[in-house]
Amino acid sequence: MNLRPKLMLAFISLIIIPMIGLGIFSFVTSESLLEKKYSDQSEITLRAIGGNISYFFRELDQLSNGNVISSEVQDPLRLSELPMDDPGTLIRFTQAEKEMSRILFQHPAVSYVVLYAKNGMMFRSYRNDPMSFKPISFNELQHHSLYDDVIKLGGKPLWIGPHEQRDLTGVNPPLFTMMRVVKDLESFNDLGIIVTQFKMEEVISMLKAFQNPDADSPGARYFILNSRGLVMLDSNKRYDGHSIDNYTNSTPQSTETYKSSRMKFDGVDSLVSSYQLDRNGWVLLSVQPWNSLTNENIRFVQWIGMITILGLLSAVLFNVFFVNRVAKSIIKVVRKMRLVEQGLLDIRVSAQGKDETVLLANSFNSMVERIGDLLSEVRREQERKQHAEMMLMQAQIKPHFLFNTLESINALAAQNEGGKIMLMVRRLSNLLRTSMHHSEEIGVMQEVEHVRSYLEIQKYRFEELFSYQLNVPEEAFEFSILKLTLQPLVENSIQHGFDGYEDGQGLITIDVTVELQHLIIMVSDNGIGMNHEVLHKLSDGYSPSRKSHNEAEMGERRGLGIRNVADRLRIHYGAGYGMMICSSEGYGTTIRCIIPKSRGEGQ
Repeated sequence: MNLRPKLMLAFISLIIIPMIGLGIFSFVTSESLLEKKYSDQSEITLRAIGGNISYFFRELDQLSNGNVISSEVQDPLRLSELPMDDPGTLIRFTQAEKEMSRILFQHPAVSYVVLYAKNGMMFRSYRNDPMSFKPISFNELQHHSLYDDVIKLGGKPLWIGPHEQRDLTGVNPPLFTMMRVVKDLESFNDLGIIVTQFKMEEVISMLKAFQNPDADSPGARYFILNSRGLVMLDSNKRYDGHSIDNYTNSTPQSTETYKSSRMKFDGVDSLVSSYQLDRNGWVLLSVQPWNSLTNENIRFVQWIGMITILGLLSAVLFNVFFVNRVAKSIIKVVRKMRLVEQGLLDIRVSAQGKDETVLLANSFNSMVERIGDLLSEVRREQERKQHAEMMLMQAQIKPHFLFNTLESINALAAQNEGGKIMLMVRRLSNLLRTSMHHSEEIGVMQEVEHVRSYLEIQKYRFEELFSYQLNVPEEAFEFSILKLTLQPLVENSIQHGFDGYEDGQGLITIDVTVELQHLIIMVSDNGIGMNHEVLHKLSDGYSPSRKSHNEAEMGERRGLGIRNVADRLRIHYGAGYGMMICSSEGYGTTIRCIIPKSRGEGQ
């Protein structure tokens, strides 16, 4: 398929269909987004209401803390220890109950106060509000299920919500009830129990403050549940005293901090959010009918539809005025690339303008030019590699060196030196074995033994003209090296470095260092060194086109040669590796080779 039909198919598949799908997806997921939005708003609202309610109850806790140590509470409970048949005691009893009325006026929410002494006496004070609450006797209180909990708290308040303990707190009107132990200020012994009831109008006003006052658009309703799901307080007073399980399959009373979800509540699709209060496991619940949120959903869908239509129109214009132009430029470059594939590297693409299509054409032209340069460089490298391999083949068999060595062995035979003959033959065998090794890479140990054999033969031939040192760590033996790397370097020192030296003055040192990623090989001599001209020739090398007809003879006379070793190292291992020569006339020569740590096929 050509580019233009592909672009049209891609335009329909990747732009038209996704934009239509985006509109449908936005419509489907809009309710989820609204649910998340109103869930976050509900959390903020419930935290605000919960903070107000918590502050209200902490205020009542502080009020109660002051009451239990006040004379209005302490004195009546101490009177219970006096004989009741004394007329003075009865007068003091009546007076103490009147003094208790001061507690009622400390806070408008206080409705009823009852003190239970340990001997069963009961002191009461209450407002003139209509109520059905009638305090039970102390004997009944002792047998109540909450009595042991109050005693265990040791003076801390125990809160009871409306409708939780109807036999203890009454039903009409439902009140919040607090029970706690009163201790003697002097002995800290238990004096009795105080029961205080509080009106819930202030809590209801906190809930109603966040309700929607518009009756035509009902907002959220708020509930306070206990840990068992009992509705202790309904802001609309419709579900007071009922279990929340009768209206929803969820269990909002089990929330640990906050949760919100969309569900059926009393048969109505609603957003139900619950928030854990910091008191008795009570939970603050908000219920908001979902249909009150649909108006914003409709507006959202309308905006999505308009955006989708404008996006489709823009996409069509983009395809007509921009994509087609880019496609033409790309097709033009593709046609030129096909000509390049056929080997026509002089092809160039002309382009006009200031956008990326011009950059594409220029990059194509640069690429074709670079490919031509690389092909030329590859050809030159192949020629140099072939030349280096030819020189290596010449170095494998050196007639002059072989003849001279055999002559030396013959002289030893004439002198009847059997041990030396055996040693010379073994070293010559090692030289030939390494030179004719089938692999291009051999182990470092093999290369070291090869150059050792070569040096020993040359020492005998040149009658101890030089000495040598081999400093090779054992850890280097596990790696490989290009065959016949060291021998041409030491050959250069023997044949050219020690010219004019007397017996024993020459010294050749070979050091191998193992580093993290590569091996460093140093071949040094104390010979006559090289002048600047010779070093310059070795650095520049010789192009194959400039080589003379007798170069094969020079290669045989000098061995492989320093430059050929450098070429082989660079071609085999890459541009990051190779050889460096440091020399000066009268100060010897040092050749430094860097090769990677590898275990080649020669290992």
